[in-house]
Amino acid sequence: MKRYRSSHMVRMEHLNHHGNLYAGQGIEWMIETSFIVICTEYGDPQGLLYKNTHKFDFYKTVEPGDIITYEGLIVRTGRTSVTLRVGLYNEKTGALHAEGFTTFVSVDENGKSVPHGLTLDAPADEEEQKWREEADRFFRK
Repeated sequence: MKRYRSSHMVRMEHLNHHGNLYAGQGIEWMIETSFIVICTEYGDPQGLLYKNTHKFDFYKTVEPGDIITYEGLIVRTGRTSVTLRVGLYNEKTGALHAEGFTTFVSVDENGKSVPHGLTLDAPADEEEQKWREEADRFFRK
């Protein structure tokens, strides 16, 4: 699937009491990136609802003044649901600072789940295949 990117500059108002990126702000930007990806692929923002953030792990702190880029792509499609993987990267160093998964569902005008018609293409590389396998595990009971 195509990878989409969105960038932000970390400013003072985005910081926590430790002086680095507040996790809530990081997750907000992650969900925003996910929504941009799914809207672009699905084509109808009115027909999409956010369902879940499966995880969001921070590996490295993000400092004030850092330019960060979120990269998102679709890694799983169900009948009515779509799961995306989003990574948070430092634009200067390329280092992965955090990553997570979100799921959206397609709905009709009454809020009832409907098939979205999206399908995955072949994974671009082993990393994408790994993300797809991880996303599948969220839905096994």
